[in-house]
Amino acid sequence: MSKFNSTIITLILFLLFSSVFYLSVNKKQHYVIKQKIIQIEKQIALDLPLLDLSNELLKHSGNKDAVRSYINKLNSVLIDASVSLEHIVPGNGLSIKLEPNQHIDYLRTNNGRVLLVFNINSNFITLSNMAFCLMLFILSISLSMWLKLILANNNKDLKAIELNKPIVELAPFMLIIDLNHKTLSTNYAHEQLTSLANKPLCFYLALVEFCGENNDIALNQNKNVPEELVELANKYFHRLVELGHTVRKRPNFNNSLEKTLSEIRAALDEVLSEYPEQKEIYYPPKAFGEGSRSRLHSYGLVNIDKGNIDIKGK
Repeated sequence: MSKFNSTIITLILFLLFSSVFYLSVNKKQHYVIKQKIIQIEKQIALDLPLLDLSNELLKHSGNKDAVRSYINKLNSVLIDASVSLEHIVPGNGLSIKLEPNQHIDYLRTNNGRVLLVFNINSNFITLSNMAFCLMLFILSISLSMWLKLILANNNKDLKAIELNKPIVELAPFMLIIDLNHKTLSTNYAHEQLTSLANKPLCFYLALVEFCGENNDIALNQNKNVPEELVELANKYFHRLVELGHTVRKRPNFNNSLEKTLSEIRAALDEVLSEYPEQKEIYYPPKAFGEGSRSRLHSYGLVNIDKGNIDIKGK
């Protein structure tokens, strides 16, 4: 955690704690003031018959000096100066303007209402409150440093885990040809199997082996398949016979070469659908263009030595 972030967290914590403290103190002050006002009103209610208040109905002006003296005497005996009495006047005799810090209440009498005006002197900024706020600020700093220490330790643990974590390397891509089941698959998706008929399967196996040893020879479709390649294809066909996949005579690998290559490409399209970059290695190239020139291309696997092939049941 940076120094700037630590400072921001400290300020946020301090503002949060201070807000909670202010609301708590403010709520408590309101409750205390309300209780004091109730006590003062009880005392005034007891003394009210003795006060010489004005009475407009009886044309009595009252004794304002005596009322003021009573108010001063009552305020002098109040222990806490947060609440003080300012006025006691009949309900129809109040003509003063209230200040923001004043609170008005009233008492009911036989002659009507008597209005009471109180001065509220609640003050949050006191020595004890400031000391408590200082404690909250120190607590905020401590929590911020504690959080910074925890995050630093967690980062160290994560780095240690990353350093100790073994490096997992993906196995190289491999094409799997299973003679036992006559299927093609890959080591990245063992469950994705593609079947291939006897003739194209044997021819592709022979093509892989032949091109692995003779990758510089051009294999053109307008020419007969090289004898060495045919012999390899026959060898794999005999292996299929041994495995019990066929009892027919061996096919002529020179006949229908385009169809054989198309079946091989179709099977490889399924197996390599999610790995198109591997087609350059395992895929017999197609002819492009029209006419006889299109048949001059080589269907040889010129990059087969860069690939990995696992032949099961060979």
